[in-house]
Amino acid sequence: LPQISWHNRASLLSIDIDEHDIGRGRYRIATCSMEKEIRIWEITFKEEKDATSTVNFISNIVGHHNSINTIQFHSINDERYLASGDSEGLLIIWRLTDKVPDSEESLESKENADLPPNKEHWVKLKAIRHDSDVTCVAWQPNGTRLASIGRDNNLLVHDATNGKRVLSVFNLREFPNGITWDPLGRYLITQSTDRRMEVIDAVKGTKLQMIQSFDFPSLSFASHITDAKKTKLFYDDQMMSFKRLPSFSPCGQLLVVPCAHIESRDKNFYGCYVFKRRDAVTSGKPSWILPFSKATFLVKMCPVLMALDENSTENYSGLPHRVVWLALTDQALIFYDSQHSSPIAYVADVHYLKLTDASWSRDGSLVAVTSMEGYCSFLRLSFDQWGLKVSPIPSFEATPEKKKKAPTKRQSSNAPLQSSPAPPTPKTPKTNSLLNFFGKNQQQKEIEGETPSPSERPKKRIKLITLD
Repeated sequence: LPQISWHNRASLLSIDIDEHDIGRGRYRIATCSMEKEIRIWEITFKEEKDATSTVNFISNIVGHHNSINTIQFHSINDERYLASGDSEGLLIIWRLTDKVPDSEESLESKENADLPPNKEHWVKLKAIRHDSDVTCVAWQPNGTRLASIGRDNNLLVHDATNGKRVLSVFNLREFPNGITWDPLGRYLITQSTDRRMEVIDAVKGTKLQMIQSFDFPSLSFASHITDAKKTKLFYDDQMMSFKRLPSFSPCGQLLVVPCAHIESRDKNFYGCYVFKRRDAVTSGKPSWILPFSKATFLVKMCPVLMALDENSTENYSGLPHRVVWLALTDQALIFYDSQHSSPIAYVADVHYLKLTDASWSRDGSLVAVTSMEGYCSFLRLSFDQWGLKVSPIPSFEATPEKKKKAPTKRQSSNAPLQSSPAPPTPKTPKTNSLLNFFGKNQQQKEIEGETPSPSERPKKRIKLITLD
């Protein structure tokens, strides 16, 4: 937790780690806040585990006239771009240049006299307007397009190189504040405060699926049994967060969505849903629930894929590799993977006020987190404990859900659909409910004819729940 006054102690709203490497142990980071400036920093970590990090100021970017809600780096043909959106509806695309802009020095001296001179120079390439707050942006993977959503309930897609609008989707649901772009290029996923998630064709702009509720069977959460009924999937607008951000896995085969909220009589259960790629587009049916004691509002994927843990027979997703991600609550980070049904790491209570955003470095070894108190935390991760990296990312078909199939007998709506990865998922007990929130206890296993091993007897705090 570097004791840096990032934006004069103003609440930090967004952070992004540049995907472009600037050296071993060195990262370029952009931050924005309720002030109107974007600041670029370089953070350096020494080889020693206990060595202190150093943070150096690189640049202060001015051009917005109101608080900046979201920022994100991108690379196009080896050129560096940065998108930023504010609470006045202004979306700006910036480009890194070697030349000093004519007006930059006067802006620096007029508004930022206390800051050192800029070491990097970012020029305004294009300014785009929403009718209200820009809440979230998403760059096209390996492309030139930028998608943005705003409180005007519109989704706009522009070509960043010339500013031309290439796609418009109007009349999204109330207050969309999360968007992610499918790494295989087919879909845009938006999430809104009105308890809805929409799947949109990224090429045509057509709405393919609106996911709001699901016919749940009777679920078992510890000692609580829910009723089998149609239930809304997501938290309502009473959850105060700047984002509701889902995320695709780097391979495109899993979609992890925050804000899970299951209401059952006087009980409330929170967490994240995991969708198979095909199910998110066709049926809108989540495959698993990752419960947590508090509401989650953001999911960020690790850009690095991991080899399967050979010491574990578990692999609930059936993928031939491991996907690692984090989920953010207002006070905690929970790390999950696609192989183990329980979290693999947990960090909490590192800030006094609410967490607002998180970013993962391209090499997967650094996570940055921002908070309302105006400070950032950095987590350095060791892959020696988590397994071997998989490189390159395995290729999958971009549209597996569109493959023609031979006619088959009609299945019930509760029958599980198969995702595109070929490896089968391990067998799970055939029950009429979900796996228990805290895992089966010894008495339950004896009833079902199972003999629990000594290592299985302690109850787990958090356990993945599978939808049968």
